[in-house]
Amino acid sequence: MSGNYSNNIPEDSIICDSSSLISLSDSCLLWLLSNLVGSFKGYFVITKAVEYESVTRPLEMKSHTLGAVRVKKMLLDDVIKVVETPNSKAITSELSSLGNSIFHIGGKPLKLIHEGETETLAVAIDLKLRNVLIDERTTRMLVEAPFDMKAHLEDEFQKKIEVNQKNLDRFLYMTGKLNLFRSTELAITGYEKGLFKDYGEIEKRAIEAALYGLKFSGCSISFSEIEEYCMSI
Repeated sequence: MSGNYSNNIPEDSIICDSSSLISLSDSCLLWLLSNLVGSFKGYFVITKAVEYESVTRPLEMKSHTLGAVRVKKMLLDDVIKVVETPNSKAITSELSSLGNSIFHIGGKPLKLIHEGETETLAVAIDLKLRNVLIDERTTRMLVEAPFDMKAHLEDEFQKKIEVNQKNLDRFLYMTGKLNLFRSTELAITGYEKGLFKDYGEIEKRAIEAALYGLKFSGCSISFSEIEEYCMSI
């Protein structure tokens, strides 16, 4: 199902950004999608831009071909579906314009979000999907904690960051109903559903290894978060 306009995607579906697919693929954890897809009333879906970023483009790069093949297999097996929506281009354009003009430094806007993640948010909004799987830190912070991002940027650039409050308010209004979560939360869900039981006596070690593997593959989770979770199980 590639590039089809879709009006029949259940609202419980999970839309995935390329950052999360890359983290899961590089950590050899894409099998979680296959095992979880039947546990909720929906699908794992991606946009055309994410398909390009995680499959089409890396298939042309020898250093990234293996990861792209793994994601492509998920598409061929219909574990992941590619969707478009009639209004996604307009929503993507507005989100991009807003998101990349919220923060200014020296009077110049900071470009923070890119096509893949912006289109992912847009399709989620258009399909009224709540759940967005995204490992990319910047977009998540912009949606969930914009003023923490402002402080981070000021620390990084050692300069005052100006905020366009009107654009921020509109951006947050558009994205306010979205539930953004990371591949590590997906792995934890899999663990809690018993998907790591095949590891037997090293089941807890396996989920710990999975979380560290996802972190080192690009998921923005801290060491303290991993340690806190592993101590709780």
